[in-house]
Amino acid sequence: MSHALNAQAQHLLLSDIVNAQAKAFERRLSQSLSATHILALEVQQQNGRIDDFDHFSEEVLRSIGGISNLQLAPDGIIQKIYPLLGNEKAIGHNILKDDKRRQEALSAIKEKKLTLAGPFKLIQGGVAVIGRNPVFFRDGNKQVFWGFTSALIYLDDLLASTELDLLQSKGYRYQLTRQSPDTSETEVIAASREPIVSPHRTSTVNVPNATWQITISHPMEGSTWRAALGYLTSITIALFGSWAMWFVLRQPEKLQTIVKQKTHELEKFALYDYLTGLANRRLLNEHLERVIQQTEYCGNSAALLSFDLDDFKRINDSQGHEVGDGVLQQISHRLNSVVNKSDIVARIGGDEFTVLLSTSDSAFDAGRIAERLINVISEPIFLNNKELSVSASVGITMIPSDGNDVSTLLRNADMAMYSAKKSGKRNYHFFNKALQKKALYKMSIEEGLDTAISKKQFVLHYQPIFSFDSNKLCCYEALIRWNHPREGLLYPERFIGIAEESGKIKDIGYWVIQEVCDVIKMHQLHTGDSYRVAVNLSPRQFNDPDLLENIRRIILNVGIDARSLEIEITESTLMENVESAIHTLHQFKELGITVAIDDFGTGYSSLAMLKRLPVDKLKIDRSFVKDLSSNNSDQKIVQALISMAHTLQISVIAEGIETQEQFNLLQQYGCDFGQGYLFSKPVPITELNEAMSTVI
Repeated sequence: MSHALNAQAQHLLLSDIVNAQAKAFERRLSQSLSATHILALEVQQQNGRIDDFDHFSEEVLRSIGGISNLQLAPDGIIQKIYPLLGNEKAIGHNILKDDKRRQEALSAIKEKKLTLAGPFKLIQGGVAVIGRNPVFFRDGNKQVFWGFTSALIYLDDLLASTELDLLQSKGYRYQLTRQSPDTSETEVIAASREPIVSPHRTSTVNVPNATWQITISHPMEGSTWRAALGYLTSITIALFGSWAMWFVLRQPEKLQTIVKQKTHELEKFALYDYLTGLANRRLLNEHLERVIQQTEYCGNSAALLSFDLDDFKRINDSQGHEVGDGVLQQISHRLNSVVNKSDIVARIGGDEFTVLLSTSDSAFDAGRIAERLINVISEPIFLNNKELSVSASVGITMIPSDGNDVSTLLRNADMAMYSAKKSGKRNYHFFNKALQKKALYKMSIEEGLDTAISKKQFVLHYQPIFSFDSNKLCCYEALIRWNHPREGLLYPERFIGIAEESGKIKDIGYWVIQEVCDVIKMHQLHTGDSYRVAVNLSPRQFNDPDLLENIRRIILNVGIDARSLEIEITESTLMENVESAIHTLHQFKELGITVAIDDFGTGYSSLAMLKRLPVDKLKIDRSFVKDLSSNNSDQKIVQALISMAHTLQISVIAEGIETQEQFNLLQQYGCDFGQGYLFSKPVPITELNEAMSTVI
């Protein structure tokens, strides 16, 4: 029975451990390989070269960690490496002609996605894996291969991101394997000093273009000697009579003791964190359920505190995981010294901790404990003759007033913790109805967006745009509003961000374009005049592959001149993928649609980048216009923006004009167009003529 219990628990424990290590590999690889995407984006933005490669790479390595070096390989030939020291032999190496690495490189080009090569021995020494991200430039309708951006990760560094060394010191054995892309045979990447034995468990590690497998085992102590001892005891009974009988009667008691001991050890593995000895998530949930029932029956209260360690990632990356483990162990001892024996301190993952105060008389008591936790965590930590420091922000939720089930209470504590973090480190916040109300409000807005279009709850308001030269109306900007059935008229800041996150912004955007085209057509039929109307495109809609086709279809179906439609895109949206943006803007221009960059001056575009963008207008953001009459810096910025745009033969619109002083300065600087409350607020189309009659 002991053997069966031990085996069952061992299998469960091995499954948890091997899955955890597989996830650790995947997290480290995903984080480290993201550097290749960052490097690829910089290559595209700088037209195939990075003049400040060393400085840029140093910043990337410092931010991400876990990477030994970054490489640029135009046409597959390694030309730049950072850091170069110790890696000089790799310069000039042609990846596409290297038999050992050629297969993965060709696969990366063919599939146009990141691949992971290795592990293999490097020319400059050592064993590593290399993530290669193929970079393409658009040439007309074709994509031309430029080369690779690569991140090299030494195998030893990758293994250090897991807990395999610690497990090996505790008697566990492991083996990391992959299937060779050339021979399809299983290759051993890394293994413990001792071979794998039964029982063992295997988990899959998903890596780009390949699959690794990690297997972990732990030898079980055999019980054959106990059976032999039992047979020997039987013979002894026959020979020695009463003494032997007494000995036999003692065996069940000994066996029961052994079973209890083994069961206790297995429960400890299943319910407690192996590193700190604190309760794990499973044990926390069990205690939390009991405390909830207790508060319901007895009418008392309890509290749940949630927090993680600020700056812990920095310690892990700079000092290593061994030091990070030491920090977690010291913090765990300190936490136990603050709470009562009846309270539960749990480590639920990484540097995340939860404290369950099973009997908390009031919120004041919970806040007092939170302050003590924050103070003991902030005390200096001494490891390896170094002084380290961390801090924490604590979220508190009260039981049962804030919830009566495990998932709700854990979620409430997390919301309170993030609220505390936003207000600064070393702070604590209670969960309150405002946090819950904010989450519920967001959910209700998202649900309401599903039916807003079908029930015709959206309306458009129009704001006139005037020419500084002629002081006459030249066009309008269409601005969306939501006639919410319960909350009345909602402005875009209340719902556009939620619509963008949920993906519903595309349907809303196409409704706006359809509505604007219908209004343009109606105005032409009634007056014979043709005014241009500007429409804002969201980032998600601008990246919709069907954008051009949908707009072309709407224009043809309504039957208007495409020159009557103006598209506004924010500067930050264009900078996300410059080459793709340029291609899309050219297609707008081919249709005859006017293109304007909205909120200009708040992004990161340079003069060189602006010169490549086929745009007609720049809209100076209202933040530069607001204090124009009193802020000398804003005056210089606006003058520079107007001068730069005119140099590139691009017209300038200033938005947010509210005073005559702002108008006069902008006219003096040579601004072409303006809009704002000085002329007219955005109004429904039915009130537009009345608003225009009041314009000064």
